[in-house]
Amino acid sequence: MRRRVVITGIGPVTAIGTGKDSFFDNLLNHRTVIREVPEEFETNYTFKSRFYVPAPEISLKDFGIPEALEGAMEKTAMLSAAGARLAIEDAGINMKTDEKYFSIDNPEACDIVVGVGMSSLQTALQSYVSHVFGKDMPLIEKYGVNPRFNRMVIPMLMPNSVSAWISILFGIKGSYHTINASCASGTCAVGEAYGRIVNGCCDMAITGGVECLQEKHGAIMRGFDMLSTLTRSENGNPMPFSRKRSGFLFNEGAGCILVLEELNSARKRGAPVYAEVCGYECNSDACNIVQMNDSGEQIARLLKKTIEGKRIDYINAHGTATLANDDIEDRVIREIFGSKHNQPLINSTKGVLGHSIGASGAIEAAVTALSISRSKVHGNIIEEPMDDLNIIRESVDAEINYALSASYGFGGHNAVIMMKRYDAANG
Repeated sequence: MRRRVVITGIGPVTAIGTGKDSFFDNLLNHRTVIREVPEEFETNYTFKSRFYVPAPEISLKDFGIPEALEGAMEKTAMLSAAGARLAIEDAGINMKTDEKYFSIDNPEACDIVVGVGMSSLQTALQSYVSHVFGKDMPLIEKYGVNPRFNRMVIPMLMPNSVSAWISILFGIKGSYHTINASCASGTCAVGEAYGRIVNGCCDMAITGGVECLQEKHGAIMRGFDMLSTLTRSENGNPMPFSRKRSGFLFNEGAGCILVLEELNSARKRGAPVYAEVCGYECNSDACNIVQMNDSGEQIARLLKKTIEGKRIDYINAHGTATLANDDIEDRVIREIFGSKHNQPLINSTKGVLGHSIGASGAIEAAVTALSISRSKVHGNIIEEPMDDLNIIRESVDAEINYALSASYGFGGHNAVIMMKRYDAANG
């Protein structure tokens, strides 16, 4: 018999809320945290996009993790550690404090799979400038910058640190991996964790996605701005699937960790179940390093293979608000589901939270699970929605039996997760 997988814990750490309740309630109420580009971002460059979402301010001690460890972590790893603590607690997993950190029951049966798109670069950039220019650097006087070479720069830069710190802090001794698939990293991580449980590699997985591209002078945001991928809107709202869209809203940092569990294991623990993961597929456009294939054929193939004839009630779309991407995604949805009246409810979490690159897919998977569990779907902050697309503008109550969460990333990464409502009464 095929092993079944359910989501039992959710731990978001975002600008609009930390913890599932605050986060989801603010999402339903369209609470945005959008800031204007600060003066220090534009010392040598003028941004075309005028707004961004700041990374959430967090302290490890607020999550019961020794504050001293912050000197050994980039913020990406801090988001991962904080999200893991929230998700493990939310899942009701027995967690003890040991001599150093924490421990959970049966740690050998738990795997870790976390996605990250680019990882933090703040320490790398500061260490590089310190190495090259030393203390005589003219920028110190001109800009008030006094970088130092961080002796922990190597472990702080390691992409695997986002998974390694979860293993270390919570004593988890199963296999652990970091997935990198650009904007699809979080979705791929959750999907691969699902596959490991289905295939009997583990009974539980700590999974999700994190990203922090925070940099004091806006260098990382500048990279996206120069690619002309960022929103030019007058108030920062990116308006995905709107005729007025112009690009995505840069979110410099966020994360979401989830607990996936084999169904019988969850039942034995009496764990809460948000939704059942019942499908995952990924493929590649094999086309362009930054652009989706105009035909959308690989995305269409991916969705058809995942759905397998099931009636889908809700899609958390990739919905970046870039001109080409939304157009391609719109055409594929209409190709598969037909006209607006036959389509599932459609929204884009990036329209409220911004695009957090490697974290976005995990956040959207959590939103999909919460939408199924609570029978609520958040609306979209948009004007002039695209024609013949069932994009919802106001948050609504809706019973969702099957839903999709989709991500498409630079390099041609395509990934989709399918979830369904879990009926405890009927198993």
